[in-house]
Amino acid sequence: MIDNEERLIELLSILQKADVLKDIIVIGSWALYLYEKKLDKFVANIRTVDIDFYVPNVKRIKQKVSLIDELEKSHYYISTDRLSNKSKFKSPDGFELEFLTKLTRLNENAVELGDTDIYAETLSYVDIFSNNFIEINFNGLMVKVASPSSYILQKLIINERRTDKGEKDIITIKNLLFYIHNNKHMIKELKDLYDSLPPKWKSKINSTCDKNNIKLFY
Repeated sequence: MIDNEERLIELLSILQKADVLKDIIVIGSWALYLYEKKLDKFVANIRTVDIDFYVPNVKRIKQKVSLIDELEKSHYYISTDRLSNKSKFKSPDGFELEFLTKLTRLNENAVELGDTDIYAETLSYVDIFSNNFIEINFNGLMVKVASPSSYILQKLIINERRTDKGEKDIITIKNLLFYIHNNKHMIKELKDLYDSLPPKWKSKINSTCDKNNIKLFY
């Protein structure tokens, strides 16, 4: 059982009740924990209380009940960043929840999720997750999670800008790659996704790999 599994179940259940879970994708370190439920003998090696959800299409979010109200019932309270206008939920015991989405044509810092009054931060390179995710049955809840291939490649692309977490990301990437390299289907998936990326994205990936002695393919 992963650390804080009950809290994760609680959060996912709230999102399911609001009918939002089907339209979001778990990314970041919590994806690793969920891989443990899907990938035989894979073991996550990072512990965190921050959970990030990627929203491929903010206009698709149609809540059945107020997501803010449901989160507040479980003591997750919303705060708004004055500079970016993005929303963040925090619990008294340190859990943090954020929503992220792809960049917009208007270059907005944050955009509203449907009519929820919750604003997702817009970021570059997260759209790699839009069509590259797996579904995991977690405690009876169907959860969309970034595919291992998209997780690795996105982390490689943004590594140079993550000065505070870049080293830990490299350790995680190598751990996940070790698993992938022993699975023919997964190594093909990684290669196919890499080949589909824009040249500038590939250049960033190759640069990070060279600097950290990472071999994507064998």
